[in-house]
Amino acid sequence: MNLESHRAVKDAVEVLPSLASHLQAERHDALAASMLYEYRLNELGKEFASHNLTPMIVKGQAIVDLAYPSDEIRLSGDIDLLVGNEGEQVAAVLKEIGYQENTPHSRHFQFSERGFFQNEQRLPSYIEVHRCLDKIICRPIPYNEILARSKPSGRQGFRYPAIEDLFLLMILHASCDIFFDSGRLQRDLRFLIENGKPDMDMVWKRAQEWGLSRALRRLLNGQYPKITYLSGEWSASKTGAYILDQLFWHDNLLTALRGLAKYSLARLRDRLSP
Repeated sequence: MNLESHRAVKDAVEVLPSLASHLQAERHDALAASMLYEYRLNELGKEFASHNLTPMIVKGQAIVDLAYPSDEIRLSGDIDLLVGNEGEQVAAVLKEIGYQENTPHSRHFQFSERGFFQNEQRLPSYIEVHRCLDKIICRPIPYNEILARSKPSGRQGFRYPAIEDLFLLMILHASCDIFFDSGRLQRDLRFLIENGKPDMDMVWKRAQEWGLSRALRRLLNGQYPKITYLSGEWSASKTGAYILDQLFWHDNLLTALRGLAKYSLARLRDRLSP
């Protein structure tokens, strides 16, 4: 070993303890954040349970509980709930316990998510209530059937999707997420397939029925949505770029164009009747 190689090895040996300590501290912080998230989630669930409500959690903790190994940590920011006819009751409970609702993106587009926020430490800071998980252009997804197939989560006040539905809802969200995270998606897919063990024949069958088979194929093959238009402030041109990209993630162009027409009409009504 020459002098330079010896020095490189010596430097590496010296830095290893500090690197290990740093990684251990990062994992400790992530574990603490995960425990706090679960505590707040459980407190929110108690509030829903006290009103005989059980909205369905999509993504986030549902993926953790149904597929992640016990020694793996998946941090989540907000909580995403899928609701049916009980949507107004869920919103009423959130407001009753101190949440404020964001100004809706559109008053006439019925599938816009509703965002609720609050600052109390006992409860999650931000919650999104969805009737549809698509953004702008909605696929023909049978949400009532998804809700009917949902199962008890083991947590008060919440239900989880069937594993095949959870898998596809994650694909759906990833295909239209403006904050797409490829690393997180890869981990979620791996753990869902390895540990959740969905019936992949059923997954593909439902994907075709939902108009989601192209997105499923692309994401499983490592083809990801474009996010180059996300830098800086959102604008009309970036909205247009996003919509154009989304058209190529739908199975049926005609269905996608119909969905776009419905959204455009709703936005026009927003402008005509402020």
